[in-house]
Amino acid sequence: MEPRQRALLQRRLGAFRAAAWSLVLALAAIYAWLQIARHAEFREIALEQAVKVRAIPAPRGLILDRNGQRLVDNRRALHLVIQREDLPSKPAVVAALAEALGMDPAALTRKIQAYRSAGKGLPLVLEENMDESDIAVAERIRARFPFLSMEVAPRRVYLGGELAGHVLGYVGEVGEELLKAKPGLYHLGEIIGKDGYEASGNARLEGTDGQKRILVDQLGHEVASFGQVDAVPGHTVYLTLDAGLQKVLEDAYQGQAGAAVVLDLRDGGVLAMYSSPSYDPNLFLNRLSQDMVDRYLRNPTRPMLNRAIQGIYAPGSTFKLLIALAALEKGVITPNTVIYCAGHKNFYGRDFRCDKPTGHGALNLVQAIAQSCDVYFYTVASMLDIDDIYATAQKYGLTVPTGIDLPHEKTPRIPSRAWKAKADPRDPKWYAGETISVGIGQGAVGLTPIALARFYAMLATKGKLLTPHLFMGLRNDQTDTLEPAPPLPVKDTGLDPRIWSVLDEGLDQVVQSGTAAENPFVRQVAQATPFVGKTGTAQVAAFVSKAEYARQAKNLKDHALFAGYAPREHPQIAFAVVVENAGFGSTAAAPIAAKVVKYWFADRLTHPIPAPQGPLTDPYSPAAPAETP
Repeated sequence: MEPRQRALLQRRLGAFRAAAWSLVLALAAIYAWLQIARHAEFREIALEQAVKVRAIPAPRGLILDRNGQRLVDNRRALHLVIQREDLPSKPAVVAALAEALGMDPAALTRKIQAYRSAGKGLPLVLEENMDESDIAVAERIRARFPFLSMEVAPRRVYLGGELAGHVLGYVGEVGEELLKAKPGLYHLGEIIGKDGYEASGNARLEGTDGQKRILVDQLGHEVASFGQVDAVPGHTVYLTLDAGLQKVLEDAYQGQAGAAVVLDLRDGGVLAMYSSPSYDPNLFLNRLSQDMVDRYLRNPTRPMLNRAIQGIYAPGSTFKLLIALAALEKGVITPNTVIYCAGHKNFYGRDFRCDKPTGHGALNLVQAIAQSCDVYFYTVASMLDIDDIYATAQKYGLTVPTGIDLPHEKTPRIPSRAWKAKADPRDPKWYAGETISVGIGQGAVGLTPIALARFYAMLATKGKLLTPHLFMGLRNDQTDTLEPAPPLPVKDTGLDPRIWSVLDEGLDQVVQSGTAAENPFVRQVAQATPFVGKTGTAQVAAFVSKAEYARQAKNLKDHALFAGYAPREHPQIAFAVVVENAGFGSTAAAPIAAKVVKYWFADRLTHPIPAPQGPLTDPYSPAAPAETP
């Protein structure tokens, strides 16, 4: 090669080497810039793709009865979920997933869109509380859709089944309406109380979710953990319920519709509340089948209705004590006022019948209460103005809800002129003849069982108006003892002791020699534990004769009621019992009340429920006798 060519080649090779080194140096500079100057930025991006934050759902607090018996517990459950960052966006994928899960594609699409727009939070749950067969199916589905994952979460368990379904309620995912109504308070996918004490006590029962940071591989499987913040469980709550007494009511109703409430006269605590037909809250933890929807939500017997606080019943003769109270306070009668009952009496051109066709004869007030004479109370009601009756009911707490710590309590219906004008604008005038029916607890008047129980608790405590409640206190996890709830205010109505003694005597005679004494079991229990009360029979449909009544369908039969307190001396409990379409209060409702008395004052003490760990004791136990109210 000629020298000139060799020189040219050397120059070209030098230029190439210079370019090559320039490229290497440029690459080195870029690499150094990426690895050093932007190291933190790219590390964060990589971690965001490989390290995921997973919420740890907090277990809800346990619910115990007053003796520490568990009513609601938690169990571990396995859910099939989609994490928020893995939510599919292709319509074909969503449709295929919906088909595999047996879901409506449109509904699944809406849920995915809602979760995508909601930002960070809990994953979208597709299948809840899976058993072994569900897990096997889910694993096959996950093979087709790798973005699905399994998640362990706490599941609510209602240990008594239907024992206290209406009181406890149930939990479920927060709905869209509540999310819109209270923005920021809840987040999508959160489990909250939907009814009963689960709803009203939600703030106490819900815990604080935790979170963990995990490293995942390209398939989304966890390969390492970067630490976690543990979830904080909700508070363990004691309710005032006595599980044994609740069981007595469940057994006593034997499938008959109605409701019963038993109150603690010291503070208004609800010792038992049963509504029949009841329901098992465990059934509402998963998506309901159509059969379940029809069975519970569309059932004409309305098993989801808590009749104890939402059922409005004509109180029948149990209301006669309020009429007597109004008449005595207004001075239109005295305890010695005698009225003659011939079996019927005409008022304003209409004949009003007594339950005893042959009549009771001449009766004073105590005798009229004991024999439940309708003519006596028709006559007393005719001496009163309807607004006088309303004012007395208002004074003794019957015109407003009781304030129990449960959602959706109904307001009692006590008629007045103002009420009639609002309820019936086409015929707003109150007629004197309408007051006659109110005098025996019929017509427009309607009470919830808990309102009736509260009224008789007021009589038992000689005028103290208590606030029924379920919350008894929280468990201190360090000492495993009860931290009691602060006492609720008690209103003194100023009931005249002389009037009270007359009413008390009348209620005593009901059980000793009156309408309730007709039942042998009631007499037997009253001999062991003297208790007082008033029978009631509330007419559902009109009939001409008892023969016609006997031919009426079951749903047209009278409601049976009994309300009272026990024992007569230094009473501890008050109660109200309603049995729908069961006939007379003495045959259907009074025996249930007698079973309540028998359990509370005899069976409970001879066969006590085991106490919880720690110093918490039953204040009604023999070792700690109750204070007299």
